[in-house]
Amino acid sequence: MKGLIVLGNGFEDVEAISVIDVLRRSKLEIDTVTNNKTLEVETAFGITLYAQKFLKDVNEKDYDFLVIPGGRAVRTVWGNDRDLPELITKFVTAKKLVAAICAGPLLVGRLGYYKDLPYTCFPGSETYITAGKYSPKEGVITAGNFITAKAMGYAIDFGLAIIEYLQGQRQREQIYQSIRGEL
Repeated sequence: MKGLIVLGNGFEDVEAISVIDVLRRSKLEIDTVTNNKTLEVETAFGITLYAQKFLKDVNEKDYDFLVIPGGRAVRTVWGNDRDLPELITKFVTAKKLVAAICAGPLLVGRLGYYKDLPYTCFPGSETYITAGKYSPKEGVITAGNFITAKAMGYAIDFGLAIIEYLQGQRQREQIYQSIRGEL
C-alpha cells in the first residue's frame, strides 16, 4: 500500500516525521509532497527537509491513503491552496483513507466531509469545520474512511491507527511492540 503525506512550510515536525517513521516500519510506502516552488520544506521548528514530489504532479490513483499533518502550514500554506481540497475530494470520492491530525482535520472538515461522523482536532480548529460531531476529549478517532487526531502528543497513536485501518489489529500490535522495544 502506498500513501501520500502533504508537507507545507510550517508543518508540525512530530506529526509528520513520526507518522512517516511508524508507517514505514510497517512496510507502507509513503511519498512526501509539497506545493512549494522547490522541494525544500521547513518544519514548524526550523528543520529543513525535502519532499519527494510536487503536489501538482501527483496522480491520486497511485495512492491508497492521504495524511495531513497540522501546524501553522494548515492555515498559512494550505488554507488558500486550490490543489489540496481537490485532492482531498478525490480521495473521499474514491472512499480512500484520509487521515488528519491537529489542525489538519479543518482542511477536510471545512469541505463538509465529517458530516454525521465523530472527529477530533486541535482545540479551536473545530470552528472551521462545517459538519460532524466534535469530540474534544478523544485523542484519535476512526470513523468511516477518516482518521483524526487531536494534537502532536497523539502522533504515534495516529500512525498506529492508520496501520490498523490499512493492515489490521495484528500488524498494529506488532509495530506497537516493536517501537516500545517489547519484541
